[in-house]
Amino acid sequence: MGSGHFGCMSANNSSSPKKSRSTSSSSLSIVRKVSGRSSDLVPWIVESRWQQTVSGKNLSVSNSRGGRVGLANLGNTCFMNAGLQCLSHIEPMGAYFLTGMYREEINDKNTFGTGGHLARAFAKLQEQLWQKNSKTHSPKPLHSTLGRFAPHLVDGYQQQDAQEFLAYLLDGLHEDLNLVKERPPSGTLGTTEDEDFAADEEQRKIEEEKGEEYVAAMAWMTHLARHKSILVDLFQGQLRSMVTCTVCGKVSKTFDPYLYMSLPVNDEMKSLEDAMQLFLAEETLSGDEQWRCNRCKQRVDARKKIDIWKLPPVLVIHLKRFEYDTRSQRFRKIQASLKSSLTIDLSDWVQTESKESLIYNVQCVANHSGSFGSGHYTAMCRHPIDGKWYNFNDGSVEEVKDESKVLTSKAYVLFLVRTGSSGNEEEVFRQTLSHPELWPHQVSKHNSVMLPAVQNLVAKNKRSRGVSGKMASLIGRRVSPPSNPEQPIGDVGSPTST
Repeated sequence: MGSGHFGCMSANNSSSPKKSRSTSSSSLSIVRKVSGRSSDLVPWIVESRWQQTVSGKNLSVSNSRGGRVGLANLGNTCFMNAGLQCLSHIEPMGAYFLTGMYREEINDKNTFGTGGHLARAFAKLQEQLWQKNSKTHSPKPLHSTLGRFAPHLVDGYQQQDAQEFLAYLLDGLHEDLNLVKERPPSGTLGTTEDEDFAADEEQRKIEEEKGEEYVAAMAWMTHLARHKSILVDLFQGQLRSMVTCTVCGKVSKTFDPYLYMSLPVNDEMKSLEDAMQLFLAEETLSGDEQWRCNRCKQRVDARKKIDIWKLPPVLVIHLKRFEYDTRSQRFRKIQASLKSSLTIDLSDWVQTESKESLIYNVQCVANHSGSFGSGHYTAMCRHPIDGKWYNFNDGSVEEVKDESKVLTSKAYVLFLVRTGSSGNEEEVFRQTLSHPELWPHQVSKHNSVMLPAVQNLVAKNKRSRGVSGKMASLIGRRVSPPSNPEQPIGDVGSPTST
């Protein structure tokens, strides 16, 4: 990324940022501001997301240290420091927390979250990393918060896995900021094999009539009915999973959200493409992994295939470098160096048409050096303002002038950010049930085979809380949508969306 990607986050300057790209008229028609508060319908072009400051405060970044602050090691906490640096250098995340927008969306009543404590601690960390002048900051406050809610990550000051830490942090922030106050109950438990088979058949018939994109979008709608936050908007995509019975040929197909991709790695691999290819390769389920076919009503050998259906604005890739060696009965680290350009075209790996660009820039890399159970974590991040690469080694921060050192055999977790046709970051939309045109699927108000079904579902739920068995099976294995899907579930400080 070049300069200007942080817009008005130029050093100690609150002037208007440069425009990254123009906003379409359809985007402008859904912009809504409510008494100066944030809204889930704001299209996040780079300019607008830095103008949504709460309480009218001016946003500024430290001229001397902004984004170049080290984190003190509190005792084997390099895994935490590396993960925090990576996430803190994703530009939309910084915009969201530094402008104070997060405060408008904290769900402190969510029993799956931390009552907002994790979100507030992360926001304070952003202030220290971007707005203060110290060379090093102690992440003790956030570490203490983790000690309260995730003691398995910090107790005893033992070395932990950076990917596991990031998975917890992203999920924890999502639950703290989940706009869904009342989740519809999951309907997947307690169903019989015959009911599952009937649901599969109904979905197959609807897919034949409406197409896979229709089914995928309805599954996404079910997901948004339970999970709606900035983390969903930025980090979550969708996979298609197909399991085929080798006895009767029956196919079970689901569309599932994902927060990150865990790619298998072996010593023979030479490139990131090799890992992606193996991740998407068809596999056979046999032996102890046999699949139970609800048509055959028995365990059978089956073929399983995973495909990428939708990519998120920020794609997190976890390289599975640690495997269990049955000979030594120990875990070992795979040191393969996976080569890749820092700009990656992922269009060949996505199985459906995309509304957005499928070209991504590598933005951050969490590195691991050493062996399993020990070693050391560092982070390599591209600065969103000056576009330079920096290596974050706990409290030490050094510029990296040789970009060939960004992706090495130490790369463990990668953060890729989608770019537009101009090479700048694309706009990011805050998604809502009542505006399916903001979903990653092929849905618009003017041209969509799906939209009438969404409108029909909304109309049905105005009359009744329930849905037909056919529709229920379509939108996620009998998961009922909310009683009023026109209401953006759990919006804080926003009226009913239309």
